[in-house]
Amino acid sequence: MKLRHYADRRLCALLVMMSVGLCQAAEQQRVNIGSLNMTGGKISRCDLGYRTYGTLAEDRNNVVLVTTWLAGRTSDQADMIGPGKLVDTNRWYVVAMDAIGNGVSCSPSNSPIAPRLKFPQFGIRDMVKAQHRLLAMYLGIDHAHAIVGISMGGMQALQWAVMYPDFASKVVTIVGTPHPTERDLQAWNAELAAIERAPGWNDGNYAPGTAFKQLAAIHNGYLWTPGHRAAKTVGTSPAPAGTLPATASNQSFSTVDWYRQLQAMTSFDLLRHGDMAALAGKIKARLLIITSEQDRMVDPAPSKALATQKRAQLLVLNSDCGHMAPACEAGQVNEAVKAFLK
Repeated sequence: MKLRHYADRRLCALLVMMSVGLCQAAEQQRVNIGSLNMTGGKISRCDLGYRTYGTLAEDRNNVVLVTTWLAGRTSDQADMIGPGKLVDTNRWYVVAMDAIGNGVSCSPSNSPIAPRLKFPQFGIRDMVKAQHRLLAMYLGIDHAHAIVGISMGGMQALQWAVMYPDFASKVVTIVGTPHPTERDLQAWNAELAAIERAPGWNDGNYAPGTAFKQLAAIHNGYLWTPGHRAAKTVGTSPAPAGTLPATASNQSFSTVDWYRQLQAMTSFDLLRHGDMAALAGKIKARLLIITSEQDRMVDPAPSKALATQKRAQLLVLNSDCGHMAPACEAGQVNEAVKAFLK
């Protein structure tokens, strides 16, 4: 029975690969990857969402994985994936993956068996483990040319490089981090506290339409520098869609999902069992690390230290846009990523 089940999955993977290899596709797709043991317990069923773009090369050497940021979905990535964009689908076959807890993949907001905070706490490691299972067992992909991630997506990209060091040849992390600093944790824990203290939170059992205004204010405050906010009203000058986390102004992302993804970020730390030299030694992939010098959401110092230790390619942005600098400096970022992926 097990062998037949595995054969069925391999046949499904072959059919998927045959179909996507013929044309460009970008529709939302989901796969049930089965039960998953996570940080806070076991979930008996986990569906993972993904989208594919471009054409798979005959030798399958042009796969690029793209991960999602905090409160992000693959549907938000339209401005970074496509012909001539950050990840050019004229050259690369892109698999964009919805992270656990984003409301598309298995999440507190959509789980019929473990709704709301009954959904176990998960970590960045669990996100990557699930993605690896999807790729290897259901899509038949056992190697990628590169993995690209922004913010929390950059944390996933680095986790990939550590957990599966032979899977990808290159890794791009943009305003991510291998090690949250006290400054980072202060910002992320402030958002958690804003959720927990909001009127109507009720341990995640909030009523539809409940507003989390303090969460939006805190999150937007950390995304931008004070100087940028003083010069421009963020509400009338939003960053381009799909380039970085949303400004949390429309509450379209479920707060209970946001809460669990924040917990995943606060529990993430690739230096937990060693120093930066040890971490660099675990990573085989070539790295492109892009940081924002004035980032108030993610401290650039650990990423810069990893770049030095690994002798990786480093691009430091100095825009007053803060964490949103990759959006404000999109041209510079796009050129750096395109050159690195070649």
